[in-house]
Amino acid sequence: MKRALAQHTWKEIEALSKDPGVVVLPIGAIEQHGPHLPVWTDAKIAQETVRGAFEKLPQSVAAWHLPVQSYGKSNEHTGYAGTIALSASTLMAVVRDIAAALHKSGFKRLMFFNAHGGNKALLEMMCRDLRAEFGLLCFLAQGQADNSKLPALEQRFGIHANTVETALMLHLTPDLVKKPLPKAHYPEFAAQNFNLTVLPQVGWLTRDWSPEGHFGDPQPATAEDGRDWFEAMTSRLAQLITEASSFEVAHPLSRGGS
Repeated sequence: MKRALAQHTWKEIEALSKDPGVVVLPIGAIEQHGPHLPVWTDAKIAQETVRGAFEKLPQSVAAWHLPVQSYGKSNEHTGYAGTIALSASTLMAVVRDIAAALHKSGFKRLMFFNAHGGNKALLEMMCRDLRAEFGLLCFLAQGQADNSKLPALEQRFGIHANTVETALMLHLTPDLVKKPLPKAHYPEFAAQNFNLTVLPQVGWLTRDWSPEGHFGDPQPATAEDGRDWFEAMTSRLAQLITEASSFEVAHPLSRGGS
């Protein structure tokens, strides 16, 4: 099975049996990632994680992937050169138009694989909106490595260009990681109850907390750890794609949208 949907002709896509089946759209961002990682980091991780997951799929699973949507909602990183941020309304419109085109082509299921935290809330909302408008079954999978063995401070505040992301990029594109790796930087965060990414949280911009643009400790990162995290992430995503490809709701006859 040819998995890259964009490599098919229109006649091949028209002829595909689409139910069961799911289309996966990787979504990342082009944004600053501290002094050591390229602005391409989130887009690269999204693209490669989806590629790696599809390599692990059995041929019996009906699933296809789209090219990565590289640009995301990255306005938290404005003020740093190289960040290219879409507004929330622009990204919502892009996602909606992609979903509309897939719906017109006869697809029934769409999964977003997101590798940028700033996209998450928007994509959660769009999954429901697209279900209501088009009848598409929409899924959101988040690129997230298991950081439970890292120090507590890294688990809470290591959220950007951190140990995990640096390790993943050392595995995926070591030539683009700048050495020496910068020292750890964590925000001076006085609140006990509010957080940066877990509810309850405060709205923030990176420049509120980090002159260099990173949150966390890149220095412990290794390519070997990045490989292990990448393998775990791709295996998990392959499982999710498999389940999504034949997922149904309790009352499928109510599907349809407008």
